[in-house]
Amino acid sequence: MNTVPTDIFSLAEKRLDWIGQRQSVLAQNIANANTPGYVARDVTPFSEILAGTTQQTGGVAVTAARSLDGNAVVLDEQLEKVAETDTAHQLAANLYKKYVSLFKTAIGRN
Repeated sequence: MNTVPTDIFSLAEKRLDWIGQRQSVLAQNIANANTPGYVARDVTPFSEILAGTTQQTGGVAVTAARSLDGNAVVLDEQLEKVAETDTAHQLAANLYKKYVSLFKTAIGRN
């Protein structure tokens, strides 16, 4: 059964929740960049969550092999992911605002 939301508000809410979860995981990765044995993580891609192939809350997965001290955090990769996630957040928030504005115009409250 396809569980992809057809309501733009539900879709935006799911996307923003996913972005929040990803930012939290990436922040943990960066905070543990010098922790021996720490393994970098990331959340399940949003496309897989929409396709219903994973749980709606998003899974956490290991993203890289370990270094000599057992740490698997590559700061450049984590910072790139943070930038991608920030861009995704801005896009989702802007689309949501535009849709609300169009909705208000359609019902004559703008």
